Order: sequence, then structure tokens, then C-alpha cells
Amino acid sequence: MSSTDNFLQVQKGTIALLGFDLFGESHKMWKRPYRAVNVLGIATLFPFILAAVLHNIKNVMLVADAMVALLITILGLFKFSMILYLRRDFKGLIDKFRLLMANESRQGEEYAQIITAANKQDQRVCGIFRTCFLIAWALNSVLPFVRMGLSYWLSGHAEPELPFPCLFPWDIHIMRNYALSFIACAFASTGVVLPAVSLDTIFCSFTSNLCAFFKIAQYKVVRFKGASQGESQATLNKVFALYQTSLDMCSELNLCYEPIICAQFFVSSLQLCMLGYLFSVTFAQTEGVYYASFIATIIIQAYIYCYCGENLKTESARFEFAIYDSPWHESLGDGGASTSIARSLLISMMRAHHGFRITGYFFEANMEAFSSIVRTAMSYITMLRSFS
Repeated sequence: MSSTDNFLQVQKGTIALLGFDLFGESHKMWKRPYRAVNVLGIATLFPFILAAVLHNIKNVMLVADAMVALLITILGLFKFSMILYLRRDFKGLIDKFRLLMANESRQGEEYAQIITAANKQDQRVCGIFRTCFLIAWALNSVLPFVRMGLSYWLSGHAEPELPFPCLFPWDIHIMRNYALSFIACAFASTGVVLPAVSLDTIFCSFTSNLCAFFKIAQYKVVRFKGASQGESQATLNKVFALYQTSLDMCSELNLCYEPIICAQFFVSSLQLCMLGYLFSVTFAQTEGVYYASFIATIIIQAYIYCYCGENLKTESARFEFAIYDSPWHESLGDGGASTSIARSLLISMMRAHHGFRITGYFFEANMEAFSSIVRTAMSYITMLRSFS
């Protein structure tokens, strides 16, 4: 089995449902635009969700629920637009990854094993992430029936509920209107799920493979010593070229994802505030389970970016320690060759000292940022629980 066989397997299916093909040889990457009809559906629902926000402006719980839906819609549309805008950049990165993975795999079985292990672990994580989003989508579709069932059981009367709080110009108390509105909302919600799963898991796969490249560079630099000074220098030049190529790909990835990470964290913070309030109010009710799962999904989204950013920073910085663990002292001797080796090792250690940081313009995506988000969210929920 080739080391690239598991590369982006989960992502191929999800992004194909939006009509994109970033993995073939064709230059036409959005081959089936009609498949993005669900995104058009969520764009169509946007004014009705906004109308629900404005209509319920005096009811805090209803407006919070509608605001969460509005933020979800905005983020989903933004992520789809970023896929559309950056599709050529993504395809270029995918091609670069495939080429580098193939080149490194051919140089030794141990390198192929590093890449294969990274892709297997990445696909497991991406599969779990996709499952979490599908569960959240299913809960969002089932919740209206749970609400209506409980309301009818307790009071003998039930108001029609939809997956998204919308204010339509037609009467949803009429069964036909309600059925069509519910189907439209449930179908349109996939226009939020698919872009999110596609973009987030592609980021996860890219960073996982970049970490594999940094591990290969570490492995090689520890074993750079050759039979002669010239051979050692030639080996080091190849290792430094691999490390620099990986850093360049990190820069390309960060350039693509900076606006996405910034938007994700900003919207997630607002969502957690709204959901924290809703969870505190419905804590002892059936709806509390839904809001808890929603909070967990948002936290998982933030975790993906922070965990991947932290891993990338750690693996790129470990190159410094790999150089220190290398047989650099055995290469020191008389002559310009040993001086050149020492100088190149020292410069590389200085460059690797800080690693590479994934940013969202004005903040760094790492575990410290994730911890801050979780602490703030939990503090907010605890405070609201104490007031309720």
C-alpha cells in the first residue's frame, strides 16, 4: 500500500458532496455546482432567520436561540465561499503534499512508515470529527419533534417547531406548509455541516502531514554523518531543503487559513456566550442535552485548530533538539568543510528555535488559546447557572 493512499480520504467524500474535485488532474475544480444547492438553501433561509431575530428581540431566550442559528448560517456561508475562493490554492497544496510524500517515501521504508502512520491517525481523527457533526445535525433535526412532543404531553397543545428558528411569510400551522418548511430547513442545514467538515478536516490533514515531514527531517539530521565531510555536508543540504520546503508549505497553509481561523474563533466565542445562556436555562430539561452537544461540537471545532497548531509548532521546533542530538561534534575538525557544517547547523538551530506558528491574524492557534476559550465558556455557564 502506498504511503499516500490514506491522504485526504475522508475529505474526498465530504467535499465531493459540494461539487468540488480537488484531487483529480482536471483544472476545473468545481465540476458539479448543482450539488451546492444546500448552500443556496441556507443562503435563502438567512433573511428568515434574521427576521426571527428581529421579531423576538424582546425575548432573551428566543433571540439567543435565533442568534445562534444566524451565526451558524454566517459561518457556513463564509466557509463555503472560502472553499470556492481558495480552491486553486488548496489543489496546489494537495499536489505539493503528494509530490513531497512520494519523494520522501521512495528514500526509505522508515520515512514511508512515518507518513503512513500520520495519515492513518489523521483519518481516524477526521472520521470522529465528521461523526460528531453528523450527530449534531441529527439532533438539530430531531429536536423540534422532541419539543413539540413534550409540549403536547404537558399541555395538550404544541406549536410547530423547525430546525432553524425562522419567521416565514406563510402560516406554518398548516401541515403542508410546515412539512415543506421543515424539509427545507433540515436540507439547508447540510449546507452548514459540509463546508465546516471539509475545511476543518483538510486543515487537520495538512498539518498532520507537515508534522510528518518535520519528523523525517529530525530523523535525517540525527543521521547526517557520512564517510567524508563533503558527504555529510551534502546530506545536511538535503535535510535543510526538506525543512525549508516544509516551512514554506506551512506559510502557504497559514496564508489560506488565517481568515478562516479568525472567523471561526470570533463566531465560536459569540456562539458559546449564547449557548451558555440557553444551556443554563434548560439545564434540567431535555433541550439541555441538545445545547450541551452543540457546545461540545463548537469546542471540538476550536480544539481541532488549536491542537493542530500546537502540534505543528512543537514538531517544527523539535528540529533544534534533533540537531543538538546529531553527531555534530564528530564532524568538527580542521578545514573549511567542518566550519561550513558547524555554521549551517548553528543557523538552522536558531531558525528552528521558535518553530512555526499558526495564527488567526492577531492571535496564535495553540492549546493555550483553547484553554482560554474553554475556561471562559465554563465560567460564563457557571455564572449563568448561579443566577438561574
